[in-house]
Amino acid sequence: MAVTCLLELAPGNSFEGFCLVKEVKQDKTKKGDPYLNITVAKKHKMVACKLWNNGFGGRSVEELLTIFSTGSVVHMTGDASEYNGQVQMTISGYRLAENGEVDHGEFIETAPEPIESMEEEIRSYIDEIKIPILHQITSELFEDHRKLFMNHVAAVKMHHNFKSGLAYHTLSLLRIAKNICDQYGEAVNRSKMYAALTLHDMGKIIEMSKDFTAPEYTLFGQFLGHIQIVNQMIDRKLVAIRNERTVSLEEITVVYELMNIISSHHGPLSNGWGSTAEPITLEAHLCHMIDNIDAKINMISKATMDMQEGEVHKVWGLGKIYKPQ
Repeated sequence: MAVTCLLELAPGNSFEGFCLVKEVKQDKTKKGDPYLNITVAKKHKMVACKLWNNGFGGRSVEELLTIFSTGSVVHMTGDASEYNGQVQMTISGYRLAENGEVDHGEFIETAPEPIESMEEEIRSYIDEIKIPILHQITSELFEDHRKLFMNHVAAVKMHHNFKSGLAYHTLSLLRIAKNICDQYGEAVNRSKMYAALTLHDMGKIIEMSKDFTAPEYTLFGQFLGHIQIVNQMIDRKLVAIRNERTVSLEEITVVYELMNIISSHHGPLSNGWGSTAEPITLEAHLCHMIDNIDAKINMISKATMDMQEGEVHKVWGLGKIYKPQ
């Protein structure tokens, strides 16, 4: 069966339609012949493609890379098969989309909620931070970076890697935290939770490129990573406050506690997930667990969206995933 929309592509289909290029890698066969591994997408769906050298059409690899550049929209024809439980397509024809031929926005995945309402709700959580110095730092950093924060991706590949994914992920964590704080009352410090979760991934606005069509790690992001970057932001705010007034030891301590929560939100150092400190408070452990819950729900939901009920697929970063009947 022939399909024209990538969202409908399944093994055994032929395809003729437009795709957004997400990633391109050069490779060679065992015989030394060049070919391209190309990942294309529409909205949430990504498909791994092969362009073998017999489909180059007389073009060099360098010429092909100008057509299949990340973020470009390409009209392609090809045939889909299954490889390791995933749809894979062999490309037989291709051309760049002409100016005005397609709406680029049709191919970009975005958060399922409007930016305006998410922004308003995030602000409402910030307003509930009752520790003055944490409220000031969180509020000022959010306002300083609001526009970029509300539009940015939360990841290059893993979870919430779509336009406004960072804001949606952050808001999801705040909502979960509210339920936990409501349930356990004074056992959990609401102000510390809300401040840490609002800021925990803010460093990604520097760690990752602003191009939400095909985000990449920036040079600065590779130097430090988002945890160190946001802790630098927090420390600069603390220095600025100390230049304006006397800051008590208690205030300094709670800011450093905030940085510990953020530094450890990927969990214990032993798991190798990228924390830069051990979680040593209840709030630090909770923030890690909440972050992991939301990330896994997003990853599994996205992975099972195109699976048939009763199927088991191997999903990158997760292992085997079953979609119940």
